[in-house]
Amino acid sequence: MRREPPFLWRLREACAQVGAELEVIPNADHSGRITFRSGRVRFFQRLRWDLNTLGAAAIALDKEATTGLLRRFGYTVPTGRSFSYDGRLRIARDIGGAHAYAQRLGLPVLVKPNDSSADQHVFVVYTRAQFYAAAREIFAASKKLLVQRIARGSDCSIVVLDGEVLMATEKTRPYAVGDGRSAIRTLMSTDRRHRRDAGHPTELRADDVRVVRHLAHGRRTLGTVPARGQRVELLPCGNLGVGGDVRVVTDVLHPTLRALAIRVVGDMGLRLASVDLVLSRPSDALPGRCTVLEVNTAPGLDTHEREPGWSRRRVERVRRILLALDR
Repeated sequence: MRREPPFLWRLREACAQVGAELEVIPNADHSGRITFRSGRVRFFQRLRWDLNTLGAAAIALDKEATTGLLRRFGYTVPTGRSFSYDGRLRIARDIGGAHAYAQRLGLPVLVKPNDSSADQHVFVVYTRAQFYAAAREIFAASKKLLVQRIARGSDCSIVVLDGEVLMATEKTRPYAVGDGRSAIRTLMSTDRRHRRDAGHPTELRADDVRVVRHLAHGRRTLGTVPARGQRVELLPCGNLGVGGDVRVVTDVLHPTLRALAIRVVGDMGLRLASVDLVLSRPSDALPGRCTVLEVNTAPGLDTHEREPGWSRRRVERVRRILLALDR
């Protein structure tokens, strides 16, 4: 018997709390329906719920369309544009034009599918060869390639539900801290072992080509020995899976950022979404420069929380979504 994923058992517990009946559809990628006491029936598929309208959700999935709309509303968004192909990839036209645009922006740039809300096929590229290799992989999965200038600062994600902040997190990009004796390769291996022992494994390895590229851009190698206390960034962007850390900042989030996220989600015509921001200051401080990176209509609700009561808080977030579904 296959073990049920945490998402589903938390959903079961939340359904029990609100008196709703949960039916999981077999072999349907963690999909199902929820029947409430009121008689309402709602469907879900993983982290997608019957909350956002079809049109608004479709626009949010199109990153370039979202960026253009937010720019018209007056928000600061990344500089970039998309490039399409018709299924018959012609390198000179389809990738060459995108690479020429990337050169005008200034390498390195961020390259990713225009229609994906996951971290798959997202690349930071530093050279022409890397750009072409990344573009071929993206075009194999999507008909639109998005090229963006990298927004510099700290990453913050704010989940909004019906005009209220459901959760806010700060994401730290993976880094190594020097001890004055060990090479970056050794520091990464030690950190990887510690994370595994703590129950928070990372897929980031010392031989990861993305790390090698990023270090080379800063004139470092895996053999470089950082000074004691020196912090060396390993990737210009990242998530929990590649060694980043996440801190829940819901209770300390600055009111200006709270209001900004609520306004963005409302302007996009959505009920539930996360707003990804790049900030020049910590999320509990008055914002300086603030870039709206993207809007995600299937936001993740789990983090590597370590404080007491983390499991209860995760169920509570799902319960609030259920209450919204029944309205």
